[in-house]
Amino acid sequence: MPKKIETIAVHAGAKACLSNTRSKISPIFASSVWSFDSLEQVDDVYEQRVPGYVYSRISNPGVEQLEQGVALLEGAEAAAAYSSGMAAIAMSLLADLKAGDHVLAHRVLYGGTYALFNNEIGRFGVETTFIDFTDLDSVRQAIRTNTKILYVETICNPLMEVVDIPAVVEMAGKIGAKVYVDNTFASPVHFQPLSFGADVVVHSATKYLNGHSDITGGVVASSRSFIDKVKKVGTTFGPTLSPFDAWLVLRGMKTLAVRMERHSANAMKLAEFLAAHPKVTVVHYPGMPTSKTYEVAKKILRGGFGGMLSFAVNGGLEAARCVIDGLQLTELVPSLAGPSTTVSHPGKTSHRAIPLSERQAYGVGDDLIRVSVGIENSEDIIEDFAQVLAKTAEG
Repeated sequence: MPKKIETIAVHAGAKACLSNTRSKISPIFASSVWSFDSLEQVDDVYEQRVPGYVYSRISNPGVEQLEQGVALLEGAEAAAAYSSGMAAIAMSLLADLKAGDHVLAHRVLYGGTYALFNNEIGRFGVETTFIDFTDLDSVRQAIRTNTKILYVETICNPLMEVVDIPAVVEMAGKIGAKVYVDNTFASPVHFQPLSFGADVVVHSATKYLNGHSDITGGVVASSRSFIDKVKKVGTTFGPTLSPFDAWLVLRGMKTLAVRMERHSANAMKLAEFLAAHPKVTVVHYPGMPTSKTYEVAKKILRGGFGGMLSFAVNGGLEAARCVIDGLQLTELVPSLAGPSTTVSHPGKTSHRAIPLSERQAYGVGDDLIRVSVGIENSEDIIEDFAQVLAKTAEG
């Protein structure tokens, strides 16, 4: 009997087209749930006797392709992708920590990560100590018998310090602690933490992995056994990555190496220009010999020093405001790693939750401007900063 129009509308195109050839570009699996032919098949998939999908909060083919891609980039056994970098960090910590554990974290971190440790993880009975990881003796002295995790960023936000991760790994190994590394700023192009002995790598995929400022996402990469634990936590808490966003990150990763080469080259040129300018009081960039962690950066980073820098101008907050407001090509954007050059003010955005006195103690004052250097022509980038600095009054 012919079906009625209402039924046809619902079921038209519901069956997948079979083909002996495959699409050149990975498809977007925009399905929240999968169909089964029998209860027996349900049991087989749930018990992993046969491959299959159930519900996209648990797994999705497109998200899995992204996870496999990041695992390859980081030299990891497996990876798990989530709806933001903070979600990836949170799911990893929740999979690893219990009441009574202690975390040592670098005192200079992305503000969201700082808030997670300072305001949230403590509610689960976990204590965090913030320490200067560029001073290895201080780290050694701060380690406790219950220290479970040592947490650092490859290139820290926003002072661009580079931690001696091999030395941190050696310290952690002596007490059986894990080393977590947020590799967002360096990307796997410039550094692969797991190859230096780190245990867990996290990324804000929103940044360089995607590279186009059009998604939010996060990824954690590690051993398969640990990622299995993370995925159980992630399935329960549910910070699911959209299949479309996973597809966009996969697309962005195809140009990651060539983008990072250009980001890094442009950042070095801008850092050198700013360092020579009389109205600039300090430049933070890993590739500058004036950086206090320059020797460490040369030792562990390869092929470049990344696309992020920060600098301070003479005149405090008002001078910083004049620079930010007077830029013509460069926009004020409270994020980073897109194709265009952008600036942000850490004190007003990424590190807003950290008290001024605490920020100032380690060098993140209100005169600090962070720059995400894009892939434009370097001369045009420099000219934009030159014109605004020429008009900025010294304090």
